[in-house]
Amino acid sequence: MTLRMRATAWVAVLLLVWTAAQAQGLDAGKVTLQLPARSVRVAAGGTVDVQLSARIEKNWHVNSNKPNEDFLIPSVVSAKASGIRLTRVQYPEAKDLALSFADKPVSVYEGDVVFGLTLTIAEATPPGKQNAEITLSYQACNDKTCMPPSDATVTLVVDVTPAVPANVPADSQTRPGTSSGGDFQEAIGTAQGTPSAGSPAVAPGLSKGGDSTHASSPRPVAAASERSISLAVALLFAFLGGMILNLMPCVLPVLSLKILGMVKQAGETSRERLKHGALFTLGVVASFWVLAGIMILLQAGGEQLGWGFQLQSPSFVLVLSIFLFLFGLSMFGVFEIGTSLTGVGYGVAGGSSYTSSLVSGVLATTVATPCTAPFMGSALGFTLGAPAYVAFLVFTFVGLGMAAPYLLLTTIPALLKFIPRPGAWMESMKQFMGFLLMATVLWLIWVLSLQTGADGVVILLAALLFVALGGWVFGRWGNIAKEKPTRRIAQVIALVAIAGGLFFSLTNIKAKGPETAGVHRQGSIEWLTYTPELVEGLKAEGRTVFLDFTAAWCLSCQVNEKVAFSSEEVQNEFARRGIATVRADWTTHDETITKALATFGRNSVPLYVLYAPGKDPVLLPEIITPGIVLEALRNTTPG
Repeated sequence: MTLRMRATAWVAVLLLVWTAAQAQGLDAGKVTLQLPARSVRVAAGGTVDVQLSARIEKNWHVNSNKPNEDFLIPSVVSAKASGIRLTRVQYPEAKDLALSFADKPVSVYEGDVVFGLTLTIAEATPPGKQNAEITLSYQACNDKTCMPPSDATVTLVVDVTPAVPANVPADSQTRPGTSSGGDFQEAIGTAQGTPSAGSPAVAPGLSKGGDSTHASSPRPVAAASERSISLAVALLFAFLGGMILNLMPCVLPVLSLKILGMVKQAGETSRERLKHGALFTLGVVASFWVLAGIMILLQAGGEQLGWGFQLQSPSFVLVLSIFLFLFGLSMFGVFEIGTSLTGVGYGVAGGSSYTSSLVSGVLATTVATPCTAPFMGSALGFTLGAPAYVAFLVFTFVGLGMAAPYLLLTTIPALLKFIPRPGAWMESMKQFMGFLLMATVLWLIWVLSLQTGADGVVILLAALLFVALGGWVFGRWGNIAKEKPTRRIAQVIALVAIAGGLFFSLTNIKAKGPETAGVHRQGSIEWLTYTPELVEGLKAEGRTVFLDFTAAWCLSCQVNEKVAFSSEEVQNEFARRGIATVRADWTTHDETITKALATFGRNSVPLYVLYAPGKDPVLLPEIITPGIVLEALRNTTPG
């Protein structure tokens, strides 16, 4: 759909909604919900399957959960209750309907439809009856008008019983919860190995032990391999991973700026160059110390965290976006503030700054956290459950590895002959680097959209508008050529604009709630949303499972997805072998996914795990290609 057609569609939908609201008094109750049973009984820690029936008024329809057009509001099922989570939704099959305001058929639901739901009861939920409010959010339309978005809600009474003691044999236990039966039971597998009340679901990658009829206290299969390496090997892996981190796409913008800084420093004395290298190294290592300290403190307080945890916060993504945007404006020459900002990476106006070398190390570490290089996964996983000093040692060696190439160039003069001489070309190069920074901002906006939705993007764009205004005012009237009173006024206005944009955005940004389970299509691959129960159920069916731990802010993950999973050969091989593909999205903080990563001795993404019936799980490397994936499939699965 072209931009003009999309805009016309928006106007048409808004006009239809306004007309319907005026004519019918906002009465949008076109859908009624019904449950086969108003109450269910389930043990704490168990799950229960429920059928939610929806009757849509005759001659009306509602958009499906994937309506084919971005401007249409999808139907979404959610549940609200203390200690009860909606962990899976199976949406009904939709039908395509041609509408006058869309240039292609829209996916809709009509008549009577059924949604399959799985509710999970937290182990800490106290016994007693809980009211679970199950809501269908939808927008109803007919051939002429669309109603305002509305909700239909029905209440399910969940009678929570105490968890059965762990020493009770599984074959003497009843399934925790009353299944609703019918097609839904057959479709998602009511008896797919859902844990019984006294046998908690075994996290992916864990072995149940010799007697499968009893609950056990298994140890991580992959974690054992991580812990089997020595501290010396972990430190070597950390150093190598840090060096390779320089080649990852996250670090490219700051790496380019640092190269410009080294060009500027080529004409300085050996002593000065050594100071720059040492300060850059200090900035990198100190930043890794701060990250390690924060992780250790928060984990001691019960938080489940991993590498890149700060990018799971929309506020951090927002602040980083604003900083890099401001940085990019300075690269374009919108404003100049000597060595305090544009000097990050290289000095300007009469010489490079030692402070800039220190700050560039901090910035390089900050933007490097979305990436995990080869060897880093094993090294960082070694810190799980290890004493604090071990974590600090590992993070120190990652930092030393990352800073090593620059430190080497500043300590060995012979290597500097490969560095080009300073010249006028550096200004053009600096401005080109600004585009790399803006590309990074564009990527962060996309990450924020997944964390907060469209509202968060609008808030960030508004903040960037204020920041741009502040930068322009500072560059236009705050430079040294203006009189002092003019400069002071411009500086105050610029500070107010930038601080105001930052304050406005931070006070209004909100993360989206956890997504309901569903299917995300990538070519012919259908990625199921991860839950431990889903993986265990698929394994109990004898299915081969490919598990992808990923995050939107992880550039390594995104590159892998484009390179490996977009391959037609890989997609065909997944389909031919009937492999179930499951995706654990760690874009926002999720303790369940963090704990699942820990079972493999990892606290970072990407991580790729291949389960085959009767075999130990296979872990693929952090950087994958179609060939690596295909080889793993052929070596692990039959056919």
